[in-house]
Parts: sequence; C-alpha cells; structure tokens
Amino acid sequence: MSKQLFAIMLFMLSITTLVAQQKAEKVEVIDMVKDLILTKKVDSNIKQVWWLPSEYWRFALADTPNIGEEVIRDIESKLKGYSLFSVVNSDISPFEGFKIKDAVVSIVNNDAILKPIPDEDVPADIKELINLLRPTLAGMVGQLGEQMIFYVFKNNLEDGTTAISPYNTGKLDIKVNDAGFIYRLPLQSMVEKKICSEDQEQLNGNWEYCPWHGTKLIYKN
Repeated sequence: MSKQLFAIMLFMLSITTLVAQQKAEKVEVIDMVKDLILTKKVDSNIKQVWWLPSEYWRFALADTPNIGEEVIRDIESKLKGYSLFSVVNSDISPFEGFKIKDAVVSIVNNDAILKPIPDEDVPADIKELINLLRPTLAGMVGQLGEQMIFYVFKNNLEDGTTAISPYNTGKLDIKVNDAGFIYRLPLQSMVEKKICSEDQEQLNGNWEYCPWHGTKLIYKN
C-alpha cells in the first residue's frame, strides 16, 4: 500500500469515527455559531439553515450581562423535547433586493422523514420565545435576518430515542426543497478538543486518529 493511500485511509478514519466523545465544559460561541449556520448559494438563490438547539442558549448567554441562570433554564424548559431551526430561502435581485421563496423543510433521520410541527400546533410558549429572540437573531446575520422563517421539530421519536441533538453521532440531514444541509455529529465545537501525542497539536475532538501521524488522539486533560 502506498504512503499516500495509507495517509488518506487514516484521514477518513479520523473524521468518520465518532464514538464516546467528551462534552466540552466550555464552548467558544463563535465556533459553535459556525457549526450551526450552513449556507448555500446557487445563482441568484440563497438558502441558509441555522440550527438553534437548547444547548446553544446556555453557552451563548452564559456571560451575557443581566441574563441569569433562571432565564437560561426558562429557555431550556420551553424547548425541552423540541428543536428550533431558522431557514432562509430567498432570491436576490440587484434591483429588488431579497424575495422570500416558499420552502419545504424536512429532516432525514435514517429511513424516517421528520416534518416540522404545523404552525397552529407549535406550543404558545415557543412562539413567544421565537418572537422575543427574533430581533437578536436577525441582527446577527444582517439582511438575511429579515428573511428568516422558523420551524419547530419534535426531538423524540416514537421509540423514545432523541432524533435531534448536537451530541448525537453520525449526521443530521436537513432538506430545504431540493437542497441538502448536513451537520456532522457531534458538533465539533461542543466536544472536548484532542491532541496528537506526536507533536501536541490540538485537533478536532470528533477525530480518533491524527490524520498526519496516524497516532491515536488523546484528550488534553
């Protein structure tokens, strides 16, 4: 086997092995936002998915002035059993600006296709939460913020397993019309980083092996 082929195999192993990762005690919010927002632009159309799991709020609001533990727990309580996504599907015209297009949103979970809860069935406290958070979220993504449509999914499947979690393994596949958005799980920003025992380089916590040296990665602590 050539050295090049061996290196490629090690790299693929390092990014596809997702077993027993440790949750990060401290998460960099900027890194987490990068993991949570996925964008695709084709010609004049732009699509964006922003996953807003309940875990996001604990890390994002932890150091915010005047936001205490009670507020964070209230948000977590409202979203318990549910997952929230912001979706943009808009055409961009140099003369007319953004124009919102219809979007059909679903989640592919193994062989099951999960549909968002119809708007009339979304719990009132989640609707209230969305209305409170909408201006802040919209301000974070500029003009796209005005194009946001929010979708709520139930987290749990009939067998009791959690279908949507940043700590699951594998992937989360979101469909917006014919476009697919894939989150690799667990989200790398939310698991502890690992280091290479060869040169002490800090690497993705989802990886099991160093893609350059082939050595098994270890946790920093």
